[in-house]
Amino acid sequence: MLICAVWVDGAEAAPPSTYQDSVNLLLPEVPLNSLLVKYGDSLFIPPEGRARILRDRYGVPHIYGKRDVDVAFGFGYAQAQDHLIPMLLNYRAAAGTASEVLGVGHLESDERALLWRIRSVAVAGYGGLPPEIRNLIGAFADGVNHYIDVYRDALPDWVAHVGGTDVVALSRWLVMLFAEQAGSPELAEKGLTPFLRTRVTSNLWVLGGSRTTAGDPVFGMDLHLPWQAPFQPYEAHLVSGEGLNVAGVTMFGIPVILAGHNRHMAWSLAANEADVFDLYELKLDSANRRRYVFEKEKRRMSSQRVQIRVGEPHGVRVVERELLYSHHGPIYKAGNEWAYAGRCSAEEVVNTIGQLYAINRARDPDAFESALRELQLPMFHVLYGDVDGRMLYVYSARSPARAEKFDWQRPVPGWVPDTEWRTIVAYDRLPRILNPQADFLQNCNVSPDFVTHNSGLRPADFPPFMGWGGLDHRGQRLLSWLSGNRKATLRQLKELARDPYLIAAEELKGIILGAYNRTWWEIYDPERQLAFAVELLRGWDNRASVDSRATLLFTEWKARYDRLGSDLPPEQLDRLPVLEKLALDALRMTVEHLMATYGRLDVPWGEVHVIQRGERRFPVGGSAPGTQALHTTWSLPDGDGLFRVEGGSAYTMVVALADPIRSWSLQSHGNSEDPESDNYHDQAAMQATGELKRFLIDNEEIHADLRSVVTVPLEEADVVREQFRIRWKLKSALEEMVEAEPDDGGG
Repeated sequence: MLICAVWVDGAEAAPPSTYQDSVNLLLPEVPLNSLLVKYGDSLFIPPEGRARILRDRYGVPHIYGKRDVDVAFGFGYAQAQDHLIPMLLNYRAAAGTASEVLGVGHLESDERALLWRIRSVAVAGYGGLPPEIRNLIGAFADGVNHYIDVYRDALPDWVAHVGGTDVVALSRWLVMLFAEQAGSPELAEKGLTPFLRTRVTSNLWVLGGSRTTAGDPVFGMDLHLPWQAPFQPYEAHLVSGEGLNVAGVTMFGIPVILAGHNRHMAWSLAANEADVFDLYELKLDSANRRRYVFEKEKRRMSSQRVQIRVGEPHGVRVVERELLYSHHGPIYKAGNEWAYAGRCSAEEVVNTIGQLYAINRARDPDAFESALRELQLPMFHVLYGDVDGRMLYVYSARSPARAEKFDWQRPVPGWVPDTEWRTIVAYDRLPRILNPQADFLQNCNVSPDFVTHNSGLRPADFPPFMGWGGLDHRGQRLLSWLSGNRKATLRQLKELARDPYLIAAEELKGIILGAYNRTWWEIYDPERQLAFAVELLRGWDNRASVDSRATLLFTEWKARYDRLGSDLPPEQLDRLPVLEKLALDALRMTVEHLMATYGRLDVPWGEVHVIQRGERRFPVGGSAPGTQALHTTWSLPDGDGLFRVEGGSAYTMVVALADPIRSWSLQSHGNSEDPESDNYHDQAAMQATGELKRFLIDNEEIHADLRSVVTVPLEEADVVREQFRIRWKLKSALEEMVEAEPDDGGG
């Protein structure tokens, strides 16, 4: 082992106590203040060909470069710093090779990615992308690869360089996960499911200056996503000398901002009901199951044999699969007489990144709509608002034109030409509203006619095959709030973004209270537990807040009430006496459960409704299972009495479209996937209050809140230093492991 003495300022220092002490003494980090003095006025102006990554207290990377491609390189490096492994696994999922690293549990994912030819279409279409988009994507991949090269010794053996086609494939995978979900009704009819089981939702709204006390427009968004791969949110701020200045959220491995704002406007997305997926029923040839009937001829399915490498404890095994295709699309299921083929209009999408890049740079509605016209976002409600008070809603849909005589929510006959797709509905025929008279727009995954008062949009004016949607509790709550508040303060709008009000409680509590009021003298309740439960509900404000002592009671009651009601014929559920009996029966069962599980009825919601990040738990408010609130949380009761949140409000942002623009945000956990980082769960700790943090975009504010500065590509001396640190750390860790091994007495 290396033994050395270290001199500091001419005096012999004490030997270092740990390897980190040794490294810090031999290769001291340059203090932040020294870097600031070194860069001076050029801190925000790195030289051409390099990017500067400045991080604030929340670990948000503010990435500066002279050119957009320089910023893209820095963005790739910054993402690799924070979550290289999850990002590379996202790329593997898109390529259909995740099982090799993650094991058999990801075999279904790989099969679906290969069936949909996610990567092969990306490879085929990459050369046809505009050169500026290829350059941007390539620079991002180069930034990731630079990080891999620097820290190679500390990375798993399976880690490899990424290319631009990997990035495009991931964007296709994300789009297809949403688009395939549009086929849920017809897939379910044949016992099939989309790969993405969870219905992804969001809340979006924009108010004009006439509806705010400050007189400035305000934009709000709350994106509801699974908190697992590939949907983890990541905040960033990208600034270049070519005019790019955009802040917001993206997903691991994507080189542009998905939702956020620049200096001129804000935008966001919410999944809509566009029908972009169809399931075709195929008649098979009895003499040859690889042929199917189309009109008066028999067509042969094409096939592709693939080998999927599946990692196991003692090596890798190869699983072979045969993928079948008709002219309609890939075969989801085949039997002796019938087969089912899926077709999706998102299948040929390859330039989603290019469309989002154009949105990132847009300054007005014309530029914004010019980007949308490419229809590379195949099934999203899109909202836009800008500093001049203009606002726009678009029902973006890559909708195939089809014969209206078929029910496209069910499997359709694949043997007749009438079910063939014709063309894609043009952008100008989509539902759209510009600058509504009510001076507000909203969408919580609701139909276009509910986005504002007197929208002028009617389903009868659009083809039925396009899809439409309806109105849910989140949409009811937001539409009602925006309609009833003529002048909103910025603080109210921040609170609205995390509003935990449950319309389900408003609608159902009356049944419980009415039933109890009419029968309380007949109820055997010697310990007054039912009475106490009723009083809790009576005094509750219907908000699933952290300190609410009735939310858990209502949640458990509703689960039992719904289950009891599902056992009755529908005509019985229209009778109030029947509902009141169900309500009291469910309340008795709930009281028994809560007393047995928690020993009390008035359990604060935040005591059991938690975010778990590593070994730590954090209380959080938000909607309970079986209910909806604007503050959406997806959780299930666990065996230990906790509701662990695993999805829902993944990213919240409120933007004051003033001069200058200001914004506030909050994400589910933190901006780093490194458990040793301060930014691993710092935002999870903020969830209890729901208070949003400032998102800094002003240079002076960033300078005042600065925590670190890195300029990339690293210079050669910096690369050597970092690699020395990594090798020393690995060597020391190995020695600690050896020293920790028990002595077996063998000498």
